[in-house]
Amino acid sequence: MEPWIIIVMLGAAALVYAVMLPTRQVGKMSSEQVIKEVESTLEQYMADIEEENDTLVELVGQMKKDTSVKHLAMEEQLSEMRQRLLQVEQYSAQQGARITDAESQVTALAEVRSVEVSSITEVPVIEHEQSDVVSEPVNSIKHRYSELFELHNQGKSIDIIGKSVGLQRGEVQLILQLAKQEESL
Repeated sequence: MEPWIIIVMLGAAALVYAVMLPTRQVGKMSSEQVIKEVESTLEQYMADIEEENDTLVELVGQMKKDTSVKHLAMEEQLSEMRQRLLQVEQYSAQQGARITDAESQVTALAEVRSVEVSSITEVPVIEHEQSDVVSEPVNSIKHRYSELFELHNQGKSIDIIGKSVGLQRGEVQLILQLAKQEESL
């Protein structure tokens, strides 16, 4: 048997019972008693509805307060995030300016270095008695930053070289570029 048929049959049985019940009681009670009972039932029903309405009004008020508090917290967080974004943008602009300055310094140093190298007609070479290896000139950049170039030749990254030698990444890159230019001359 289908579930909806069972529900319909139960509903019909409840309806028949409900129709028969007041008929028996009406005969026993007077009409005034019936009216008083209906009035008291309605009053109780109205009191229950009023109480539920008051509860709902309180809940809605509490929800409004909670929502406004959350909204204010979100606005504060949003303004804080905006401030942080502005700070990051300013920092980024400063770093961009520093990079531009460093690049211009590299260019200027390269030009100065090329002028110095072109003015030197002979580079002094120091030979060791025990070996046939020719060492770098005393004033060369490789001689001044020998530890940096040792690490570079070992294949270390620029960041690791900078930390080991105590220089910033840009300075290490500048020194390596100057060494390449010095070698090419």
